[in-house]
Amino acid sequence: MADVRPFRGVRYSAPSLNSALCPPYDVIGPELAAALRRRTANAVHLELPQGEPPAKYSRAAALWRKWTVDGTLSRDPRPAFYAIEERYVLNGKKYTRRGILSALGATPRAAKSIIPHERTLAKPKVDRLKMLDAVGVNISPIFGVFADPSGAARRAISAGMKGRPDAAGRSHAGVDYRLWVVDEPKLVAAIRKALAPRSILIADGHHRYSVSRDHHAKTKGPGTDAVLTYLVPDEDKGLVVLPTHRIAKKSLLARAAALASLKKARNLKELERLVDGSRNPYAFGLIEKGFHFGEPKPRGCRSGLAVEWLGSQLLAGVKPDEMSYTPDAALAAKKAKAIGGAAVLVKPFAVAQVRRAAKAVGLLPQKSTYFFPKIATGLAFRPLDAE
Repeated sequence: MADVRPFRGVRYSAPSLNSALCPPYDVIGPELAAALRRRTANAVHLELPQGEPPAKYSRAAALWRKWTVDGTLSRDPRPAFYAIEERYVLNGKKYTRRGILSALGATPRAAKSIIPHERTLAKPKVDRLKMLDAVGVNISPIFGVFADPSGAARRAISAGMKGRPDAAGRSHAGVDYRLWVVDEPKLVAAIRKALAPRSILIADGHHRYSVSRDHHAKTKGPGTDAVLTYLVPDEDKGLVVLPTHRIAKKSLLARAAALASLKKARNLKELERLVDGSRNPYAFGLIEKGFHFGEPKPRGCRSGLAVEWLGSQLLAGVKPDEMSYTPDAALAAKKAKAIGGAAVLVKPFAVAQVRRAAKAVGLLPQKSTYFFPKIATGLAFRPLDAE
């Protein structure tokens, strides 16, 4: 049974979120961080505070206390779900995604209904645990998806979106957000009932979910038994999964030729078209001394996903510090050229394929998926005593 609960959120007192929102910590580069920090009340000051440890953690804690005293942030009077609508454009097409912010159980019992699908690394977990210890707040939500075959959850979420939203704003990435506070008892009960029998696939935030479990096991403190989570039905038409392309700081051309038949492509657009259209689940693109389309010789893997095959075969000799990631193929090509390495384009896949892969093999390589867009930080915060 999924442990999904309402909570007493802390939110920006002003209804406009235009200057407040930021992405999760792990996708904020130096240039974006600098731009967002020029906004004095932006959530980046809590999510990714300036400076080095341990000063940055104490800085975030002090700012949280200041904002909750001076009225920048205020706490909702009753436990609620927060219905979130996101409108965005991807490759010229308009999308709308709808979900809810909730408190998701992080106890050993609750974790039985949670399906992680990516491996985690020690360094980001240490950082997030220290932040949680210092501030005592779930600053950014993890992202989960769940099956809603009857449509009960979608109907309940939509019912909570009636009337004027309680907050709205546009993120730096051009995503338009609208938020409704859903605290009417019947709607809260309907959402909980619809989600109770479901398993939750973690789409994004594996490190933060793992940290929440560790923190609860260590402290057993009030509210530590759950984590702020954004939940979206699998069936939502605005739920998009992008492949996460790999950039390696070394040559891969010779190894690719040994593992797959390679075909030259004229340009990036043609290469993407070949990879996307191939029936071979492990087809990939390689950008190194030109554009190469690769179809591996018959040797599969249990997940059926290209990321696992690439991780165990083509990229097997690449160390973690020799690899970076992006869902943007053009950016991958640019970065690979700049470092004299290689970019590997990953074949797209659907949510259902991720579920099957997680069931078949457990954890996939880090950065296997990119659920687009990332859910913004700053819509609502969850203090650990928020219920």
